[in-house]
Formats: sequence, C-alpha cells, structure tokens
Amino acid sequence: PAALPDIGTEYGPEDEGCIFATSGTTDRPKCVVWDHMGLWLCGLSTIDFTGMTGDDRLLEYRTFSWLSPQIVTFMPFISLGLTVVMAEGFSRSRFIGWIRDYKISVAAGVPTVINMLLDDPVPFDPPEIASLRVMTASSAPLAPDRWRQFEKHYGIRLLQFYGASEGGWLCGNRHDKFRIGTAGPPARHMDLALIVADGTVCGIGEEGEITIRGAQTATASITADGEWEDRSSFRLTERTRVGDLGVLDEDGFVTVTGRIKDVILRGGVSIAPLEIDAAVMTHPGVHEAAVIGVPDPIWGEEIACYVVPADTGTVTADDILSHAAAALPEFKRPRYVEFIPALPKNARGKVRREDLKALWSEISG
Repeated sequence: PAALPDIGTEYGPEDEGCIFATSGTTDRPKCVVWDHMGLWLCGLSTIDFTGMTGDDRLLEYRTFSWLSPQIVTFMPFISLGLTVVMAEGFSRSRFIGWIRDYKISVAAGVPTVINMLLDDPVPFDPPEIASLRVMTASSAPLAPDRWRQFEKHYGIRLLQFYGASEGGWLCGNRHDKFRIGTAGPPARHMDLALIVADGTVCGIGEEGEITIRGAQTATASITADGEWEDRSSFRLTERTRVGDLGVLDEDGFVTVTGRIKDVILRGGVSIAPLEIDAAVMTHPGVHEAAVIGVPDPIWGEEIACYVVPADTGTVTADDILSHAAAALPEFKRPRYVEFIPALPKNARGKVRREDLKALWSEISG
C-alpha cells in the first residue's frame, strides 16, 4: 500500500481475531470466537511449554483451519519470528528426512502420528534427528505406555498438551517440567480448577470436572443453529465447564480421566474410560483400545472393550481379560471384548465412543 496505518490504529486486544469451527465428537459444528488477546496468550503458553526461541525451526503438517495448529505454530511464529517448515500432510517415510534436511528443532505431533511411527518404525541414525529437541502431542490423549515407547525408540522428548476450543491450552507438560501420563500443570495464562457437583474446588487426588476462566478463553460461542452467546461479560469471573474430568496431584500435574458424557456408571460407581484404555493398550498384542458402557440389567452398565489387534500375532479375548485382571481393580475390568480393524475417530484423531455404542447396539440386537 501507499502508506501503512499507524501501529495500534486497526485492531486492539479485545477486537475479534478469529472464529474457529469445531465439531468436537459430533458431526454438527459449533463455533468459538476469539479476540486477539486470547490468541496471543495461547501462543505465549506454547512458548512456555516448549521453550521456543526465534532460532527454532518448527515442522507443521496439519491444516490451519482448527485451533491447535494456530496456537502451536502460527502464534509462536508471530511472536518470535521463528522458522516454520510446512508440509502438505504427514508422511511417515519422509519424517526423518524432513528433520535432517531442514534441521527441525520442534515438531508438531498428534497421537495418531506417534502411533504410526511406533507401529511401523522408520530406519534412522541418531545424528540425523539430533536437531529435534522436542515433539508435541495434543488433540487426543496419548497412552503412557506409547509415550514411553516412542521416547525410548527415537530418543525424542514428547510433551503432551491438553486444550479445548473454548480455552486454547488448559494444561501442558514443559520442556523442563514434565510427567509421563499427565497433561502437565495448568497453562500459565489459564485459571483452571477442578470442581465437584456443588461447585467447590477438589482436593489433591480428588476427581472433578475441569473448569476454566480468564483472558485466554473464547469471547463468544455460536451453536450449530446459529445462536450467538456473548461470553465477554462473564468469562473473566465465571467458570466454563469443558466437559472433561481430571485429577490434580501434589506437584500440580493434571491427569485427564475422560469425558463426562463417556463416564460409565456401574453399580452406582462412576468409571472414567481412559485409565482402562491405557491399561489394555499395554498388552503387546493390542494396537489400540477403547471401552464404553453398555446396558446391564444388574449393574446398570457393564464395561465393553473394543480392541484393534497389533500385527505382532494373535490375541484372544481371554488374553485381554487376563491382562486387565492383572492391571485393574475388579470393578474397572472389562466384561466383554470385541475386535475391530480400526477405532472410529473424528478428523482430530479422537475416538468416537458414540459410534462404538451404536456398533454395540447393532451386534447385541
């Protein structure tokens, strides 16, 4: 242009910066509205998690139409001026070459990609990936056993983050403070609390619903039917429930235990599925697993486990049940095991448990 506008005359921190469409675990999208301040704080949280500097070279291969790539990659790029190396999509066979050729120091990651690199490992020499100091993992939970396997095989530090469309980063493991199996401590710019049914804050080790508030939250939401809810008047003072359950330990690390709507009610006891998923997936014959609650005339609900077998050999239902019996208390052990070729997932890699429930209804008549 002939002349650039004066700095600060176009948009301010409270002006709308972006609208993200998200389907979560359903097919009908909702929208969340973010101001510039919220997006900026999300980027600062990423920098805090990873220790990024302007000298980093970051690999990204995901679409920028959803929140995670924006706040993992774009906002740190704006803030620091680091280098972004973009691929059209993830390639297992080219991943090592990208790191080597472009001297990648930080790579974006999701559990699906990490599982691909584990289940069909690519050959490499450690010096080829020496530049890569950290790889992120977000958008879906990462089983602790898979986390350990990846770090042991590739020698790459994995950092699990936990976010939501309404709040960006809620928690994150840091480059200098991390704990496998957790989502990390709450993000620096997020007011996060776990609460019980009456609204009181949970104690250490007590499971509760994850809630957020503060400037790093969305300013409005738009339902699939076009109804606009302005959140600006209460988002700094009132807590937003994000629909997840979690536990806070004595060192400040949060473990996400599952979605509230996925909780299994067995004999009056609430059971979150992620712990059971992770326990079953430690069996060497299991590639992936997901449990659901299914109707039971005595207990109200029983636990059914869907298993995707690994390519290492044959695994039977009895193998899975015996393995679960050794790893879980009795009330958390699956009663049923079904084998399927792949778990149904949404575009972000999250398991669609409602599809598994529909599949159970079909096979049970």
